[in-house]
Amino acid sequence: MSIKIIREPAKAKVDIVFVHGLHGDQAPWTSAETSIFWPEKLLPAKAPDACILSFEYEAGIDSFWGEDGITDISNDLIDELMDHRSEKEKEERPIIFVAHCLGGSVVENALVRASHHPRKKELIACVTGILLFGTPHFQPGSLAAATKYFQLAQVPDGEIPNGSDLKDRSQSLISIPPAFANLIQSGAEFEVESFYEGSGTKLGGKDVKIVDESLARCPDAPPPERLARTHLRLSQYEGEDDKDFKKVVRVLTQWLSKITLPEEEKGAQNVSNATFSGSHNSGLQLGQNAGTLKGFSFGRG
Repeated sequence: MSIKIIREPAKAKVDIVFVHGLHGDQAPWTSAETSIFWPEKLLPAKAPDACILSFEYEAGIDSFWGEDGITDISNDLIDELMDHRSEKEKEERPIIFVAHCLGGSVVENALVRASHHPRKKELIACVTGILLFGTPHFQPGSLAAATKYFQLAQVPDGEIPNGSDLKDRSQSLISIPPAFANLIQSGAEFEVESFYEGSGTKLGGKDVKIVDESLARCPDAPPPERLARTHLRLSQYEGEDDKDFKKVVRVLTQWLSKITLPEEEKGAQNVSNATFSGSHNSGLQLGQNAGTLKGFSFGRG
């Protein structure tokens, strides 16, 4: 398990962290037709000041429905990210998570677990947004939908769990949505947006939606938005003119526009309250300290 650097500008202002789900590696982010890996090929033009990262880990079916699998992955996500951000100029960067499928469950669980750790919980204050593609939010009454993942992973029909066996193996995944909702309700200031698939995936000769609207709905977050794509293709795009890519980038750029770095806040505080009068005074009255305000630089003459 590791954090892979896709792009890191010298003066990056935000970390955008991609977290894949069941299929792993670059597959969820790489278009099948032209092999465009959009975090590398398309995103930098829309987010030039972003450090773009990818969390990579083993993502077999037992990673999510095995004993303590998702807990270990979630812990490693936070640990690896904190290691990457250990340098002083990185540790306060805002963070945006972009997650596909069960990678969203990993992110949600990671933040819940970090919130109970005296050192790791500081990372939560840096999180600005979480963007989810086809992330399921299982409840006891919706567990039947989990069997689709076993079909997707090509587990033989006779080995797919059901009934009490499925319930026992799904306890960790069932516990995540209410715990994540509690984290939001407790005052976490990040935003959550999610998308679900509008087209079915071929399973057993049928078109099946792995994560429909109801399953994609994240507690205490806005309703998910539909993309006219299959589950795997939810986060695959051929180019910046793709209609669905524009929807995704719209969310990211809105979040990016709200980010204010600590040094910018300090700079803004250097503007003095003053009155303006007389023919020789105009514009801002500046204090004696160097700083910045909304892109304007000023300092001692």
